[in-house]
Amino acid sequence: MPQLALTTQAECKLELADVLLMTGDIWEASLRYSQVEKSFKHDAIGQEAKFRVARISYYTGDFGWAQAQLEVLKGATSKLIANDALQLSLTISDALAIDTNVAPLELYAMADLFSFRNMDTTAIVLLDSLNNTYPNHALADDIVFKRAQIALKKLNYNQAAIYYEEILKNYGEDILGDDAMFKLADLNENQFKNIEKAKELYQQLLEKYPDSLYVVEARKRFRR
Repeated sequence: MPQLALTTQAECKLELADVLLMTGDIWEASLRYSQVEKSFKHDAIGQEAKFRVARISYYTGDFGWAQAQLEVLKGATSKLIANDALQLSLTISDALAIDTNVAPLELYAMADLFSFRNMDTTAIVLLDSLNNTYPNHALADDIVFKRAQIALKKLNYNQAAIYYEEILKNYGEDILGDDAMFKLADLNENQFKNIEKAKELYQQLLEKYPDSLYVVEARKRFRR
């Protein structure tokens, strides 16, 4: 449909690339993302495409290239894209900070890809394997957080809450501590309807993680 606006065509390309990625056609998906990135270098949709290209590099184990792209995106005009880039960059750098062995991160990235493709049973098998083969690895908190994300997809809110509590108990000082606390507060507010507990968690987040990306939203919800 050549009469479509260029931005609409670009949005369609991103959607098509997502479908291709979900069906396992990684390289064709990468090509579509790259086309959008090159056509809209200075627009938000181009930055989104660039992030998805970087994410494919991460999925396929090219962590150096992924990090290079994510570094650029940390300064993206879209706060959401910048936050996503920062989060993925921290996952990679945290996993490789002490141990230069990339095998654990490759396994985790593969599980992440299967979760993206909604092949959650396979993703959990890979996470279990990662836990058993590399116990106490720097990715331990990421593994629990990914389990929580999968539980949320299945609307298993109680299980997700257990995982978030595990992160706060065992990995509260790591990079996902504030994420887990905000998600747990959100579950208490919107799913469990435990407003007092949610209020308490939002307050704890403001006090314990003053530099968190969630501070503005947590303060707004706490005041409400």
